Amino acid sequence: MIPKIQFLLFMLVLCTLTGCVNTKKLTYFNDIEKANGTETNNRLQPLKIQPGDVLQITITTIDKDISMILNPASLSPSTSSSASGIDQGYLVDSAGYINLPMAGKVLVRDKTTAEIDAIVAESLDKTIRNAFVSTRITNFRVSVLGDVARPGSFKVPAERASVLDALSMAGDMNTTALRDDIMVIREVDGVKKYASLNMNNSKTLSSPYYYLNNNDVIYVKPGRGKALSASTLLQFFPAAIAVLSLISTLIIVTVK
Repeated sequence: MIPKIQFLLFMLVLCTLTGCVNTKKLTYFNDIEKANGTETNNRLQPLKIQPGDVLQITITTIDKDISMILNPASLSPSTSSSASGIDQGYLVDSAGYINLPMAGKVLVRDKTTAEIDAIVAESLDKTIRNAFVSTRITNFRVSVLGDVARPGSFKVPAERASVLDALSMAGDMNTTALRDDIMVIREVDGVKKYASLNMNNSKTLSSPYYYLNNNDVIYVKPGRGKALSASTLLQFFPAAIAVLSLISTLIIVTVK
């Protein structure tokens, strides 16, 4: 009888310390009742190149020697970013230009990679026929800070990444995080812009900040429950055990 009472009292104290958890607040887009039957407008916009971006431009021609000239050795696998720790490619200068062999100075600011392909191919067409151009951003990174499992800066291998992708890279939000107030910080033309996203609301899927730009920063705010973390609970356990022992002793004396 006594062990059962002790167990019940222990669970009561534990529930008092941890509080009741509202699982609905921990669920993404909990206003969607079903997983199918709903379609959200896709507002994904192609990335626009900005000063400071690093571009890998691969130019292929039928002449192997010309191809070697147009594709610097710095872009070869032997000196890739994974080996040197530096993003290899053409750095976009402060005015928005890059310098390409045989093409000269090319304005790429506010252009998409597809537009750059066409511009470079047209520039080379004066001297080289039928050149195939492929452009990609090599320094596409996002940072995730705050109440997540693994905060840090993450490299995005493609030109499309959403807030959910970034949170997944960071190991998802902790249970103590505020899911209805995720801050996205974005720099546009040298000006910092801020947006708050509610990950409990499906309208976030239509936000222009749902898909990320290069160098976006996501800050996950900690909730009030963060103060009562697991380490804090452990500090209460000795006191809780002492209280349980005292109550058990009083019950034993009373029963006798």
